[in-house]
Amino acid sequence: MLQQFAKKPLTARLKDTGYLLKHSFTVIGKDEDIKKPTIRMAVYSSIVTTLIFLSLFFLFSQTLQFLGVILLIFTILFLIPFGFFYYTRQKANQSWIVYNTITGKDISYSDAHLHTKTQKSKLRLIAFISLLMFLAKSRKREKNGIRAVIINLFLRFLEEVWDLLENYMVPSIVIEQKSIKETVPKLKSLKENIPATLVGVFGIDFAGKILTLLISWIYLLAFLISLGIGYLVALITDATVITMGGFSFSWVPVILMLYIVVLIGGIYKKVIESIKIIYFTIFYTSINRPKEIVSSMRGELTNYLLMKE
Repeated sequence: MLQQFAKKPLTARLKDTGYLLKHSFTVIGKDEDIKKPTIRMAVYSSIVTTLIFLSLFFLFSQTLQFLGVILLIFTILFLIPFGFFYYTRQKANQSWIVYNTITGKDISYSDAHLHTKTQKSKLRLIAFISLLMFLAKSRKREKNGIRAVIINLFLRFLEEVWDLLENYMVPSIVIEQKSIKETVPKLKSLKENIPATLVGVFGIDFAGKILTLLISWIYLLAFLISLGIGYLVALITDATVITMGGFSFSWVPVILMLYIVVLIGGIYKKVIESIKIIYFTIFYTSINRPKEIVSSMRGELTNYLLMKE
């Protein structure tokens, strides 16, 4: 199934990506509370990004370097790891709101937060595994030799499998209060029986990677523009100027430009994560509790799962 999606031409994959971005929040937009977890995740991501770049700004300054070191250590050792637990809880809140919306119930964000509180231990385990996966992906990987190739392929496989598991387990936990141990065997059985027409569900992560690739080019362009601005500033004043490889430029425009694009990229990433949890919650309910979906939404949700207009 993954191969079937991967063989789609780039234009088709971008079209599917656009469909998910366009319809994920509107197809169930009857409840504004669905968007609140996305907003909270985006705000937290923005705070972390801001503090990282603020610490870099202090480190480049002449008088606030110690404060920059303290702020950077605090962000890396506390805020970033805590973010995995915060994001998992918010996705669980969102999943519960989506489930209630498509089954005809109107609940608030506070109601969802109270409900997921009863499943905190299971959600913490998911968050902890996600943190470990992040650390495994972030570690310096060997680049040479057969051993390096095997390790890198294995890590990539784990990332893809975990992405599928995480997005399926969250609705399983919040809707049916199932443990991770109970969910994994059912996922294997479910995957084997998914019709080919529902292969779109596995395209979500790939859709995210397509846009990430496009945004990476934006990052590069922004970086080059900021270097140019920094060079022009260096011609005017020596303040904030550094020299690397014989090239002198002001570091202030570079930091500011990178801050803006990384901030936007972080918000986009949280929107993609919300799209995944919305999609998988609808998918999980349509497979395991189809009769609970209100009749007025069944056709629309089926088209959404199949990515049809």
